[in-house]
Amino acid sequence: MAFGTIGARLYAWFNRHPEANRAVVDVAALRPGDHVLEVGCGPGVGLELAARAVGADHAAAVDPSETFVAMARKRVPGADVRVAGAEDVPFDDGMFTAIFTLASMHHWADRDGGLAALTAKLTPGGRLVLGERLLDRAGHGITPAQIDEVTARLTALGQTGLRTERRRVGRRTLAVIVSERPTAP
Repeated sequence: MAFGTIGARLYAWFNRHPEANRAVVDVAALRPGDHVLEVGCGPGVGLELAARAVGADHAAAVDPSETFVAMARKRVPGADVRVAGAEDVPFDDGMFTAIFTLASMHHWADRDGGLAALTAKLTPGGRLVLGERLLDRAGHGITPAQIDEVTARLTALGQTGLRTERRRVGRRTLAVIVSERPTAP
């Protein structure tokens, strides 16, 4: 889903949740030396947190909205921020030690394609961290049944160490799915 200029600015204003971004970045366990990609970066709140941990020159992001990309570039000068979706991330395979998303997977037109593309971008041992609001029924977030579908797909893609953490953020609960690319085939 791509946001126009006005829609992106309104979304950024009404959906500012730095505590949710902190929770996902915390689960990603970023450390110096990591090369990090945020998918669906929006205005760049999570990207900024990641850049603080690893340096802007080791941080990258994608978003299908040109307005969000411009906002993220302004927020985190030095980060490599590009217009793209999860299914067509314009970076080399095996490039990132950590990839994270927050509240973007439910927007992907092709979730399976996005998951396959992102796992390919991980280095061996790299971490994929997918954060979504936990819901009782399908909507702007993820249900327990959808978590099962995502973890099954990640398993089929060869990801290991799968786990789902739940984090309370205000009145909401985040479901954060974590997996790793195997270090050896």
